[in-house]
Amino acid sequence: MNRRELVRRAAIATAGLAATGSPAMVSGLSGWGPPHYAPDQTPPELLLLGGRVVNSDGARDADVRIRGERIVEIGPGLLPGEGARIVESAGLLLMPGGVDPHAHLQGGFADDLTTGTRAAVAGGITTVGTFAYGREGETPVDALDRWLAEVPRTAVGDVFFHVAAWPPTPAFAEMMPDLATRGQPSHKVFMTRRDFGAHRDALIHVLESARDAGVVTLMHCEDAAILADTARRLRETGRTSLAHFAESRPELAEVAATQEAAALCAHTRAPMHLVHLSSARALEAARDPFLGTLPLTIETRPLYLYFSEEWLRGPEGPLYIGQPPLRPASDVEAMWRGLQDGRIDMLATDHAPWTRAQKLDPELDIDRLRPGVSDLRFVRPVLFSEGVQRGRMSLGRYVDVTSTAAAKAFGLYPDRGVIREGSFGDIMVLDPEMIHSVRASDDPSNSDYTPFEGWTLRGWPVMTIRRGEVVYENGEVSGQAGSGRPANRHPREVGQ
Repeated sequence: MNRRELVRRAAIATAGLAATGSPAMVSGLSGWGPPHYAPDQTPPELLLLGGRVVNSDGARDADVRIRGERIVEIGPGLLPGEGARIVESAGLLLMPGGVDPHAHLQGGFADDLTTGTRAAVAGGITTVGTFAYGREGETPVDALDRWLAEVPRTAVGDVFFHVAAWPPTPAFAEMMPDLATRGQPSHKVFMTRRDFGAHRDALIHVLESARDAGVVTLMHCEDAAILADTARRLRETGRTSLAHFAESRPELAEVAATQEAAALCAHTRAPMHLVHLSSARALEAARDPFLGTLPLTIETRPLYLYFSEEWLRGPEGPLYIGQPPLRPASDVEAMWRGLQDGRIDMLATDHAPWTRAQKLDPELDIDRLRPGVSDLRFVRPVLFSEGVQRGRMSLGRYVDVTSTAAAKAFGLYPDRGVIREGSFGDIMVLDPEMIHSVRASDDPSNSDYTPFEGWTLRGWPVMTIRRGEVVYENGEVSGQAGSGRPANRHPREVGQ
């Protein structure tokens, strides 16, 4: 009996279809699926046959066996174990599940942990980083504990958290080891705060404590004083509508703050991550040779790869507002070059979901706005189509900027961000030749629009596997709310 016949019989037996012999087809994959199992049950063996395994350091044709939550074997000619589910993957790419370190799945946004992670797994992202914002009177650690407990009740994908606290008090500095102990060693600083300059001394102390505890500091780099004075000038001349949004947040504010953040990183040697970088000059400031090699990583976001400042004009311009604003076409090209040559480490969504009506609210102005867009669902397929298929990015680099680099920067690697024996069974199965038209109606997010509406993509995720469980297939999210869990991370070592 040959291998394919063994596979066929095992699959039929697993699905309980031996008597009928009527297997169901799986979303562009030739395979048979067992009934859904409860969240507290261990997933059965999953065997992916004949696909091309792509990691950041190369690709090879191989089968992948997942048993329970972990990958246990990779190689040619694997035979199914008893009760295995078979997924025929010939012609398909098997890539690590996406790791998006920057999303907003709470607060006043349209998504919560359920809808946000549903959108993520539908786009091949298995692990999402968001924020453990606190309530009044709640310490950052208490807020973190509350959000960690929420994940196994509501999330579909796995989730990690960044705390955020201001001002940078000695008490907050003392909490840095507690963040690491809880497996969530990161926090965020907004340089846009009006009193940022008044707390520089205290911030250095927090950064030093973060360094010693292996905690990563995320920095939103726009200079508060420049932003405030620019807004004052616009108000004085009556230019407060969203038509003047780009003027209200000049590139100089981003460059000045990025220079300061990089200098603080150089001074303290604290691991740092710059979020949503948007301009060539800001990138030059972050990678200033004068500062030497820094423990600093950089992300850009989809808005800055595909849209330039012209999109802010006209009645639908508010749909494309983010902080910082869209830049000239030359900066769009600079973001592509940065991703290509490694000066920009990763593409993160900064998923900030609103409805179309919320974004186009006529009451909004430069002082009251709703920045950001929903893009967890589409970030990976759009980059594959626009980057890999157009020859702007190799397959390995694609995996790096959408998964591996973030996993390494935030203490998830090698559990995540790579397909190898011993890692979690987090895999996106992508059909590189599938043609798909983007529609907001396909997005499980509560946002009802996408800036990519109507785009025709070449390459589309057909299955997402999270810790050994198929959570997306046949164009539908099959993972259940509450099946996600906190993604625990290890702290950064000094010098990394």
